[in-house]
Amino acid sequence: MQTNRLFDIIYILLNQERITAKALSARCEVSIRTIYRDIDRLSQAGIPIYTQKGAGGGVGLLSDFVLNKVLLDQKERETVLQALETMAAVNIETTTVDVLQKLSAFFGKISEPWLAIDLSTWYETSDQCFDLLKRAIFDTKCVRFNYFNSKGDISTREVEPMQLVFKSMNWYLKGYCLTKSDFRLFKLSRMTSLIISSQQFTRREMVTTTRPFVDSREIETVHLVMEVAAAVGYRVYDDFPVDSISKLASGYLLVDGEFPKGKWLISYILSLGEAAKVLSPTSLKKELVEKVESMRQLYHEQTND
Repeated sequence: MQTNRLFDIIYILLNQERITAKALSARCEVSIRTIYRDIDRLSQAGIPIYTQKGAGGGVGLLSDFVLNKVLLDQKERETVLQALETMAAVNIETTTVDVLQKLSAFFGKISEPWLAIDLSTWYETSDQCFDLLKRAIFDTKCVRFNYFNSKGDISTREVEPMQLVFKSMNWYLKGYCLTKSDFRLFKLSRMTSLIISSQQFTRREMVTTTRPFVDSREIETVHLVMEVAAAVGYRVYDDFPVDSISKLASGYLLVDGEFPKGKWLISYILSLGEAAKVLSPTSLKKELVEKVESMRQLYHEQTND
């Protein structure tokens, strides 16, 4: 198409100071006469394009040319580029990188993207799972996978995928579970054997009041006060809000705040081993003592066998 060719000509000229009409015709796969007609159209449109005859001549743009600032102001141009950089970071569309490069040249800004997302883990890659879900969401195709719940039970789920969500350092799939006839939230790291089915679906209105999307006000919390050795501070700062952590004169860190109550909290504190000491509440300390005693008894029995 002529419009795409004109766009390509400008892009080529933005990336090199000068090029011959013959080279342009070869790049665009049209005749030299067509290239000269395109140059005339660009010039009439206000693009500062020029031709220079003789040795070292060719077609070029004025050195200070960028896309007319009347179209978009600086803030708007940055917003467009940031949006495209975000899309490119999560590979929303394969053509995004090319578009980003071209618009960056038009806006007179060639720089490293402000955002980079690596979907892989230290143990295995999840980017293939992410790409399959992304494709299913865009194509409105159902997906099927095996899923491990928090208790380790496995079940096969068929889901209408609606949204990929990044929350609390993890990726989740939000969608309508046909197996459970309800909206659910699935952790990508717990999925196996993911496939896209041939079944098409019509997007449902998103509901956020069902079980997977729990209102934080309904979660029972506990006021935790805990001393933690600075040696494991990297874990504390990763897992607790910064404003709930303070440094003591002894060098230890003090964690003080409201946190969701449950088995995960017990498990987390135990995982810190001798580096953590719960100061309050007393009920949590008793639970920890009972758990440690249960573990001690388990190993005591094994060593006596």
